[in-house]
Amino acid sequence: MNPDLAPASRSTVAWMLVIDTILITLFAIAGIASHDGNLDLLSIGRVAIPFLLPYLALTVLIKPARLIHNIFPVGVALWLATVVLGPILRALLFGDTSALPFILVTAGVLAVLLLGRRSISTLVTRRRQRA
Repeated sequence: MNPDLAPASRSTVAWMLVIDTILITLFAIAGIASHDGNLDLLSIGRVAIPFLLPYLALTVLIKPARLIHNIFPVGVALWLATVVLGPILRALLFGDTSALPFILVTAGVLAVLLLGRRSISTLVTRRRQRA
């Protein structure tokens, strides 16, 4: 936990969850578009939901008011769990397989998006607390 940051308000936690949801959905859209797939809601949901479910469920379980900005170890653990559980849920929910290149790209893109968001929100929060 980052001792420099005060607990986040409920509205901040809600906004960070909305932003993370949007980022994971954008990851799904970019993946579908890069393979010339159909960008309808069903296709986007089919790719995004297996990653959204573990990320949001685990985030709620980790005391998000204290840890919504935390990069290490919580942010990294959430990212890894999402990368591991996402393909498993794709297979269980939709029968979709995940080749190793998909998992590697997923790991890289979600690291940039989810850990990057945490880095930015930490910097913004620190700046606001100093002002």
